[in-house]
Amino acid sequence: MHLDKILFAVTLGLLAHAFIGYFPYPYGDDFAYAPLADYRADPTLFARDEQLQLFANHAKAYNWVHALGTATFGVEPVFRIAIWMLAAGVAIALYALLAALGAPFFVLPAVLGLGVVVQIDGMGRADFGGLISHFFHHHNVALALSLAAIAAAFWRRPWLAGVLLGLAVFGQPMTAFHGAIVAGLGALLRHPPDAFKMAVAAMIAALPAALPILPSILSGPEGEITIDLIQDAYRFRTPHHYDPSWFSVGLATLYLLAGLAGTVHFWYEDRALARCALGAMIGFAILHLVTIIVYKLQVSQWVGFYILDANRSSSLLFALGPALALAGMWRAPNPPLLWISGTVLIVALTLNATIGGLLFLVLTVLMWRLADSVRLRSVLAIALVTALVVLFPAKPFPPAVPEPTRVALERIKQETPRDALFIIPIGMMEFRLLAQRSAYVDFKLFSVAQPDQATLTRERIDDVGQLSPENQGLEGWPAAIQFGEEQRLAATCDGMVRLLTDVEADYFVRYVAPGETPPVCADLANSISSETVAVYGPLR
Repeated sequence: MHLDKILFAVTLGLLAHAFIGYFPYPYGDDFAYAPLADYRADPTLFARDEQLQLFANHAKAYNWVHALGTATFGVEPVFRIAIWMLAAGVAIALYALLAALGAPFFVLPAVLGLGVVVQIDGMGRADFGGLISHFFHHHNVALALSLAAIAAAFWRRPWLAGVLLGLAVFGQPMTAFHGAIVAGLGALLRHPPDAFKMAVAAMIAALPAALPILPSILSGPEGEITIDLIQDAYRFRTPHHYDPSWFSVGLATLYLLAGLAGTVHFWYEDRALARCALGAMIGFAILHLVTIIVYKLQVSQWVGFYILDANRSSSLLFALGPALALAGMWRAPNPPLLWISGTVLIVALTLNATIGGLLFLVLTVLMWRLADSVRLRSVLAIALVTALVVLFPAKPFPPAVPEPTRVALERIKQETPRDALFIIPIGMMEFRLLAQRSAYVDFKLFSVAQPDQATLTRERIDDVGQLSPENQGLEGWPAAIQFGEEQRLAATCDGMVRLLTDVEADYFVRYVAPGETPPVCADLANSISSETVAVYGPLR
């Protein structure tokens, strides 16, 4: 690995991020993890929020970056810098992987175009962000570190790979576990002692993150579990994790076949590398089979398979598959295999290409053709840097929260008691972060992997709203949105008073439909109103 190529890889990573785009903070899971980070910093902030307090937050990487932003020049700028670093890190890790496989440097943009800058960048949970994400998330920290660990495994650096996997636990433990399966099986088939060294290093590095959660794992749930964790929690909360479309399943299968085809190429050229690649592909195949057999076909109802969250790391497969295929085609261009590998990659490209990804493939061809001309390589590098300046930073997507809602929530923060408890629309995930007040229940902070918290959340959702018979089959965010609509329809003066009394809350927040006039209640003051939100309470 050479410094000039590392810098070139950084340029490619930032260019990939520019094509993917950017959602400014707060977005998505920020509405769950930022309040958790705030609560960690100030335990008095959400004093009556039992749902939040039961959420065991293991996203240490998120907490650290959030705390850095809070202490310096703001969370949003720090998150944006972190995204740039992750994009650069992913590109460097892919370069390291390709160098270990003996592939030329010009293959790197092809891997980015085939598996990273694509329409679907992972299956299930992995499709929410991918390897280079348009927002900061601790899951992406774990993905980047796991990718680097896999590259280190191919280089036969087991201690380094183990440390990287241990550090990935501080991002997202289950993603790190998936990376350990892939890298560990690769090392095991190539040189078994390497797998032992990797495991030792990973356990030592992960110990500070693992120790706080071991008691809860060993003791199990504290209260009685009154719900079906699989149907009422996992599948109800995140059906896109556990019921991905057959299209995305088929696409992941193509990337798996690409990796296996590359492994066969290597079998003719370098048996040691081929064994490492085979172990990695076996790891991905195991996870993929869990998605198909357990999640899609529902063959098993063992909750352990759902805790595994088997498709969470499939973004790694979407990059590793093309990397192995292209490197194998270069190292051992066996004619029958070339047709197979090439066909698999062309089909994946046809199904999953984007304009940005196609431009990366054009760049691969240019770098290949200009490889012997130093002057033309310099011109190409200058052109790339110019393109990066023009396209970067990535154009942000629109804010996730409508301005009238944001204004109303800011008023709640300023005008209501700090220890007030609010009943809110179940889908109003932005409430805690922007209002900084306790909520009785919401859908965003539904932690399916924590039985006590999942039970409380599911029961409280039923406390504050019921889906009509024709909508009983809804799951995920469509269910949350419909819950909010039916909450709004049921939020008459009597209905709001009854709910506030039953759950001992202070305020009721209801959505306002376009053109709707919110009800005027004798027993409830309409203290805050906007075009989208009306806030009632406290009881008179």
